[in-house]
Amino acid sequence: MQYQLISEQTRLEAYLAQLADGPLAIDTEFVRTRTYYPQLGLFQIYDGHQLALIDPLAVDMSPLWKVLGEPGRLSVLHASGEDLELIQHEAGHLPALMHDTQLAAAFLGYGVSVGFGALVKDFIGVELTKDQARTDWLARPLSARQLDYAAADVFYLVPLYQKVMARLAESGKQAWFEEECRSHCARKVAISDPYQAYLDIGNAWQLGRRELAILRELAAWRQQEAVRRDLAVNFVVKELHLYKVAERRPASLRDLNELGLLPIEIKIHGKRLLDIVAKVQGSDPESWPERIRRLVDFPQYKGELKRIKALVEEKSKECGVPPELIASKKTIHQYFTWSWRMTADERAAVEPPALLTGWRRELVGHLLST
Repeated sequence: MQYQLISEQTRLEAYLAQLADGPLAIDTEFVRTRTYYPQLGLFQIYDGHQLALIDPLAVDMSPLWKVLGEPGRLSVLHASGEDLELIQHEAGHLPALMHDTQLAAAFLGYGVSVGFGALVKDFIGVELTKDQARTDWLARPLSARQLDYAAADVFYLVPLYQKVMARLAESGKQAWFEEECRSHCARKVAISDPYQAYLDIGNAWQLGRRELAILRELAAWRQQEAVRRDLAVNFVVKELHLYKVAERRPASLRDLNELGLLPIEIKIHGKRLLDIVAKVQGSDPESWPERIRRLVDFPQYKGELKRIKALVEEKSKECGVPPELIASKKTIHQYFTWSWRMTADERAAVEPPALLTGWRRELVGHLLST
């Protein structure tokens, strides 16, 4: 396995100029401990002819991002979620086209989270050593062992992709796979509303309307602060502490201390937290959100969940696609939310849930009553 380590701008541009026109196998190594966004430590790319490891700490990555965004250019990844998030943040866009071998393998009957090493062993007969995944990819110099590990991830991705796609074509599910890859990318560029972040906080359903209004403002502020400072949200203020502030409505720094907030949280953000509480308490109650009604509290929940799961299991056996790919519990809950919590006008104004679109509708969705 031959590769070049690129840490000079001229070498990067020369490499990109010689890229073949076909699919590019790509991967990233990053660190994400305290930051909101992953920090890129190494970028691997292989066109089937020349393999390069690009040092993003030493070169301007803009020319690479431009290549990945060229119309018609296909990037191949495995378990692409965080890689796409990183590319979107760094480049400002996703690859023009994307195929994910983990998704492809799922359509062939593998689990939805099958590892790269397992597929390489199954399809190619090579057992990879995966002992460098948790190393510090921002440290320099990178060891030969780290570089070999990183190179293998794209070197074997090329033949794996070819074999997986050949089998997928035989299965007749390639159109489903293509659609799922597009949906996967669309979810990565969707802009989340910080004022919906409170709905993801555990036990928010236990709060009254006033406390929920406080939590909504606190969660939105925390989300925006995390993005601004590139800091993981729980390193701004812990989720439990945010909940306690909303629940207890403190009026002083001493109150925050008694709630168990960290001294650093109080020192940096105490006044801001208190200001948010006071502002919401003085706001019009009509502007406060309604109490959260959990899906499990709807009388039809258990019966409908059981019915849909049984239907999904049946279709899974018929087509050989894992039931969790057809409809995970989260996917079913999205359908319930759309069906039960929204008015007809609200449903008309938003995209239908995944179960009612594309290949999932073809399999299951057309059998569901709305």
